Amino acid sequence: MASNYQIKTNLSGRNILIVEGVINIDLTEEIKTEDFDIIWIMDTKQTHAELSYQLQLMSPFHSLKCHLKPRFLETSLKNRVLGLSTVVDGYVDSIDDKLLNELSNDIYEKLAYIETFDIAEVTKSNYIYFLKLCKYAISRGMNTFTMSLDKAYAIGHTALFVAKQNNLLSNMRAEFIHFNHILMDLGYAIKTKFLERIHICPKCKNTHLFYMEACPKCNSSNLQEEPVLHHFRCANISPESSYLYDGELRCPKCHHFLRHIGVDYDRPSNVYTCKECNHNFLHTKMKVYCHACRKSMRPSDLIPTDLYLYEFTPDGILALSSNDALVAISKDLWAGYSNFTSFISQIRLFSYSKDKNEAIFINRFKVDGPNVNKETIISIVSDIQKRYHYNNLSYNGNNIFMATKAPADMSDTLKRLMEEEYLETMKIIDLKYPGIVLSEPNYLNQNEGEKIEAFIKRISKDN
Repeated sequence: MASNYQIKTNLSGRNILIVEGVINIDLTEEIKTEDFDIIWIMDTKQTHAELSYQLQLMSPFHSLKCHLKPRFLETSLKNRVLGLSTVVDGYVDSIDDKLLNELSNDIYEKLAYIETFDIAEVTKSNYIYFLKLCKYAISRGMNTFTMSLDKAYAIGHTALFVAKQNNLLSNMRAEFIHFNHILMDLGYAIKTKFLERIHICPKCKNTHLFYMEACPKCNSSNLQEEPVLHHFRCANISPESSYLYDGELRCPKCHHFLRHIGVDYDRPSNVYTCKECNHNFLHTKMKVYCHACRKSMRPSDLIPTDLYLYEFTPDGILALSSNDALVAISKDLWAGYSNFTSFISQIRLFSYSKDKNEAIFINRFKVDGPNVNKETIISIVSDIQKRYHYNNLSYNGNNIFMATKAPADMSDTLKRLMEEEYLETMKIIDLKYPGIVLSEPNYLNQNEGEKIEAFIKRISKDN
């Protein structure tokens, strides 16, 4: 079978992966990460759907081998890219094109100052995904961005961040908005200009909304609009359909025929008739339907949102280029309850800290008893959170986790504090949940030199 790729060295000494058909580069064993510096997709008469799929397979955020490497398309493909143009660095007709060399050199100069991390972790936390997007933006000199409306996706988020994966961020909107706020709070980005005020769905934060006229009585949109006729002679006012009589207009009240508008009658307004409940009314009510979460609501339920032009600050560029932002973001997320996946992600984020004087301490214990179920465990976690809100709490199965961060030399002191918290927790359980028992506490912290994945494996072990 003919190969869908070839690797050639151009005149500038760069190894170019030439893509000649749809290929999953990550799953092609004979292609190694170090084998190519740049990707160039040839025009093989592929459709937009095929091109879109190929670009997703070599995503700068999900692909292990392609990652932040420059990617180019043959010039004739430009009109087939549409909303995915932000993951394309340029359009050239040969691998020796001067523009390809200049843009690639510029990208690699920026990448020299960017620290990367294990791209496989993108599935562990949406915040890591957003941080990868920031690294991509900085590597491409995209230091300004806006939460602009994008026709292709109509979701009201930064085109820079959304267009990358053909709307794969549809389930991340709330976290994405929060992430932008975190960037502001940390001083990594600033607002530079007000653009517009839009309204978003209160449930899913989407802007893909349909506004529909509806019956004020039954809320149906099955409406018929028609003129109202006013008969001067008897002052009757009713829908035009009530005047129709054998092809002519006859007043339903006095039965006189209407001949001349302006003399016998006029049309002062229109009236609506609901085909569901037969209600007649002059003014419709408005309802809003969200295409994303498929919920209907009143216009007053929508959340007004101001759109601004944002810009990364110099400190933000430094922090986001390095892995300092990982630590800052993880600190922002640390206190309170989080599901177990996020809990583990925060620990993994924290492992990138350059401050070796701070460590994570965890108390893990198991809830047991004849009537233990998920609802009981959630209730127990909620009670613990109210009392010990400064800890990060989570649960996995019957295991409950209480975690905190503190200076590494405080391990003995912190263990005593955790023991006190545990004894107080036992008292709460005894009083509120008869028959429920707790296992002996298991205190965990990362051993010196222990790799993060080994530590996480110990945390996740069910014992």
